[in-house]
Amino acid sequence: MNISSRTLYWMTSVLSLVAAVGAMMHPIPAVAEERAFLSKPEIQERLVGKAIQSKNLQSGAVSHWAYHADGTVDASRTGLGKATGTWAIREDGQMCVTMVKRTGCRYWFRKGEILANADTNSPEAPVVAEVLFE
Repeated sequence: MNISSRTLYWMTSVLSLVAAVGAMMHPIPAVAEERAFLSKPEIQERLVGKAIQSKNLQSGAVSHWAYHADGTVDASRTGLGKATGTWAIREDGQMCVTMVKRTGCRYWFRKGEILANADTNSPEAPVVAEVLFE
């Protein structure tokens, strides 16, 4: 079988187009960055003594937090005012805050450039909040 150069050119062009369309319809998934959960010393180094802004991903509420070296924490949120409480970090890296007779605990992690927290240290746990340093 003898194929002319023009026919060969069109066949490779059509095959390239088919491959491109196929790649768009079935893209290769990007490798998701893994969560790097913070240890107790990393949490102390990154959060204590720094002012942070926390955005709850479910409600969109933005609050401001300051964890102090003496184990106290100050928080404020528009519409809810200010509150003071205490914080503690367990050996497994779970940070717990007690405020207004209620305790809430979260695990902190990095994912790329993002610092965030979740209710459990499962890699699939929904992100509760992402934070920025003020």
